[in-house]
Amino acid sequence: MDPASPLPEPGVQSASLSSTDLCAPAPAASITSGDTVYYRYSTARTWAAAKADCTAMGGRLAVPMSDSGNEAIHSITGGELTYIGLSQLSGQTSTSAGWQTVEGDTPTYLHWASGEPNDGGGHPEAGIQQCARMWADSGYWDDVKCANTSQYVCEFGSTPVSCGGGATCGIASGASTYRCQCPTGQRYDVALQTCIGGPLTIEVNSLNVDQAASGNLFVNFPLKARVGLKGTGSTNSFVVSLGLMQKPSGPNPTQAELESLQSCLVGGTRVTLTGDSSQQYVDITGIVPPECLGGDPQRAANFFVLLDGADEFTTEENKWLVYNEKEATTTVGQRCKTKDPVTGVERTGCVINVTVRPPPGTDVELKQATPDSSVVVLDSEAPPADVNAGAGEAPRPLFIANLTVAAFGRDFDEAGSSTLPGTVDFAYDIIAQPDTGNVGWKRLNANPEALHAPINTVKPGEDLQFDARLHPTPEFRTLTSPGGPWAAATDFQVRACAMVPFPERGDPMVAGQNGTANNCKVFTVRLVRGSHTSNLASSLDVTKTYSNAWGSSSTIQLGLSGGSTNTFNLTGAYTDNDATVSLKGFFGSFDLAQAWGDASATVSPAVASMDTGFKVFGVSLLSYSKSAGSVTYTYDKSYAKEKCLTYTYGVVVASINISGCFSATAGFDMGVTASTTSISAQVRPYVNASLSVSGTLNLTIYKATLSASVTILGFNTSDSDGVNAKLYLVVNSTNPVKLTVAYDADAVFRISTLDGSIDLTIEQLEANWCKKKKWGITFYYVCWGYDTLAEYNLFSYDGYAFTSTLLDRSGSAITLQ
Repeated sequence: MDPASPLPEPGVQSASLSSTDLCAPAPAASITSGDTVYYRYSTARTWAAAKADCTAMGGRLAVPMSDSGNEAIHSITGGELTYIGLSQLSGQTSTSAGWQTVEGDTPTYLHWASGEPNDGGGHPEAGIQQCARMWADSGYWDDVKCANTSQYVCEFGSTPVSCGGGATCGIASGASTYRCQCPTGQRYDVALQTCIGGPLTIEVNSLNVDQAASGNLFVNFPLKARVGLKGTGSTNSFVVSLGLMQKPSGPNPTQAELESLQSCLVGGTRVTLTGDSSQQYVDITGIVPPECLGGDPQRAANFFVLLDGADEFTTEENKWLVYNEKEATTTVGQRCKTKDPVTGVERTGCVINVTVRPPPGTDVELKQATPDSSVVVLDSEAPPADVNAGAGEAPRPLFIANLTVAAFGRDFDEAGSSTLPGTVDFAYDIIAQPDTGNVGWKRLNANPEALHAPINTVKPGEDLQFDARLHPTPEFRTLTSPGGPWAAATDFQVRACAMVPFPERGDPMVAGQNGTANNCKVFTVRLVRGSHTSNLASSLDVTKTYSNAWGSSSTIQLGLSGGSTNTFNLTGAYTDNDATVSLKGFFGSFDLAQAWGDASATVSPAVASMDTGFKVFGVSLLSYSKSAGSVTYTYDKSYAKEKCLTYTYGVVVASINISGCFSATAGFDMGVTASTTSISAQVRPYVNASLSVSGTLNLTIYKATLSASVTILGFNTSDSDGVNAKLYLVVNSTNPVKLTVAYDADAVFRISTLDGSIDLTIEQLEANWCKKKKWGITFYYVCWGYDTLAEYNLFSYDGYAFTSTLLDRSGSAITLQ
């Protein structure tokens, strides 16, 4: 069996941007400090060779950014001189001038030994010793000739990939990066982190289809099936496809009748068998396409399973058995078993008879509804006393419900198929468990910020994902207040429903006779009552968090989350601030940027500390922490990067190579001043990013051309955006401890995003009957020819802009004791 490239479930990426075959060889020693991982390599190299080697691993020659980072590197040197990532520009006027990191930045942290750097000593700067290495005994730095050889330490933003499954980490001939490499005849599977390929014997031993219980299948409606498999031999990956073949008129059809039977493909996915004869199951979901009916008023059909052993080198010999009524009595056919859809009794031969029928109408299904947290907080109705006058601080919801909705019954390649017959809205009700007083379901207030409007377009068969910010109504507050019937209730059920203004007609098995049985989902939450803190207490906390997403994760979705926590108590004052911009879609998911800035000032011991960092594409650009009697630190970094990768994208059972480039310019403004009496912190990450995609066919079932251009326009582009927090504290007495604090905290998130489109053009293979002999048995199987051409718009969005003020508060003369 030829090795095959991975194919995920339809619309699912086989490996996210964080999964890769880029690797790092096993180090002589390693350590993790904060978000940074350090690997020491004992091979003696020049400074330039050490730098190149770390870059080839996806890291950099280590640059100490703080005392803690320097000590982490020193702890793994093993008593040997070690190169670090600093060098001196030529033509300097002094031995201490012109030093830079491997990225060309001026270092913000230095740890030279006494008298260093000295360029060899006894003379002024002469450009002799222009590279830095760490002394083994003390961890201090020394300048040396760059041509000297030493061991070295590489630095990574996360733990590098460790090759598994028989692969080794190395640089192939003509390559420039370390990759996981497999023995001849095999390839490295990124998602499984193992080598696959080689001979494999496969047995299909079961097939069951959910919708077979009714005996009816409706065009443009979904179905779910499970296929049982066993493999013996080498671990391998291949495509499993599910389809429908027109049922012959009798048990002994003529050759002419067999050749006239029509077929269609419903769904497919990639499966990897380990080859150890263990039982595995593959779940296949799909939409019954119009080709399964072919213009007939109805059609009797059997299911078939097709195993395709290769993508790049597909031939008829690489396709395994088709199960249907004709092959049910063969030796191979008898190995497969299915449950009778009516009685549930297992029977030999995977023959499942169904009738394919036209769509009964349009059906809206709420597929999923889940809370962002199982514990929700009911804040006091009165605004906090410390909110600044006239401030437009965003209200905090009870919780955020994450919803997935789909619409079925329409053919997605017809004009206007995405437009629903009416506008669909969503309602959210809540009820106590138990319902003391028999109050019944009560409505929650959904999206008062008008973040999400009702929907009137859903691409047929596509999952549309969005969230709803749910707030309490005055009636709910009364019910849960002292004296109300729900005053003591802690457990609640929440019901989310799609409110459809037009008649629905769906598969009765799923949607019921009136089409509405699949419009609602119910989940549970636990309620906690919150209250605003008073001006005299033992602690005070000012916290606000934010999260939201735009678009659909089945195509492209951008998410933003962040928050600010500012705490005062008898031990001191603390501020923690963070923000993350993430992108997910058919290509996978990853974080565009992450930033954090934390600081504290404690009473005993009298120490101030800070920790801050910034990542783009998972690469750590800044990681800095320090603890001292007082700390002052500012940083302004602008960074540009383009990341181009190739992935495999599945549309039913199509395998398409997609080359995508993510271009981003990211910046980070930060300032922290901390002392034993005050903290001032400002954190603003900002991002400008774009995505371009081109696709080419990897021939299996479809010919395809994909093109895309999506722009992520801006995040926190104004200087006033981000998080600003100023905290001041005065120790009034130490016995008993009494603090007076004053603070001013604000947090603003601004985003304008998602403008572009993704288009896919597909030529589909048509299935016909052919025959061949295998395992001594002559049987008919599906063979292929190209037929129709279709064009699909997978994603189109004209942008979104949003600004949210999370915090705008100040307080003074607040006493903690």
